[in-house]
Amino acid sequence: MSPCRASLLLAGTLALAPIVAGCRQAEPEVAAFEAAPAYFELAFPQMREIELRLEPLVPLPAVPDEGEKPIVFVHLLDEPGSVVRTFDHPLPASWTPGRPIVWRVRVHQSALGEPLEPGEYLLTAGVHRGGHRVALRTAAERVARLEYRIATVSVPAGAEGGTVPLARFSADWLPPEAGVDRQILARRALAAGAIGTLQFGPVERSGRILLGVLIPESAGPAARLEILDGASQPKVRIGSTCGGGQPEIAGTGRFDVELEVAPAAGARICEVTIAPNFRITSSESAQATSVRLEVLAWEPDEDGPAG
Repeated sequence: MSPCRASLLLAGTLALAPIVAGCRQAEPEVAAFEAAPAYFELAFPQMREIELRLEPLVPLPAVPDEGEKPIVFVHLLDEPGSVVRTFDHPLPASWTPGRPIVWRVRVHQSALGEPLEPGEYLLTAGVHRGGHRVALRTAAERVARLEYRIATVSVPAGAEGGTVPLARFSADWLPPEAGVDRQILARRALAAGAIGTLQFGPVERSGRILLGVLIPESAGPAARLEILDGASQPKVRIGSTCGGGQPEIAGTGRFDVELEVAPAAGARICEVTIAPNFRITSSESAQATSVRLEVLAWEPDEDGPAG
């Protein structure tokens, strides 16, 4: 006999309603879930990574669109129910019972947005498909409906023992635009035909610069994407004076690019160049543009040489 059914049989009239409500709220756990680390600092404008591990136990509940991918939501809250940043993303592998999925999620304060107020924040996570959240088997505290606290994030007042790196954009970058949600706080578009540069620093140790780059798709008569060099698809070449080679991205959509910052003696300014081969014209804007930058953050190596 189930615990809920036994409780109902033993309950008196006054206690019956709460027990029935509790039994109705119980949902089957569809996956085992854990995360690490449970605590980290996140200074402005830094990035940290958290490792998530999810092992499906049973098939996902049916939804109207069975082809819709599960979404992992990751929220930063200043108090329960108050979301200040989101890092939602599709589950990076297929949902197969008995086959664990392990991946890393970047949590950041983008230099394109305003800094978070100093203090402690909650990092929570969960899974939904088609807007329906699912129950997870986890030791993490549940802070809302099928939403689990996976870490405490401390935001210090200023940089960790050094100068706060700042971003300085060349004149070819258009003024900042407000983002569409708490995942993309702000973005900057590059004027068409230009090679954009930005100076980021000072950085005082080795590490990585994270760029969130958007190559928009053509959207009919309102916005048209035109390739300028005869290539078969839009491309963006990226370089940095601090190392990391010259990565190239191609196609349309959102790309996360990490530029390695090589060890060096002393603090320095990293100059990043972004060279697209396309332009976007729109009937809604007199200014032709190209690539858009949506995230700019920095992860110093903990053991790297400091200036």
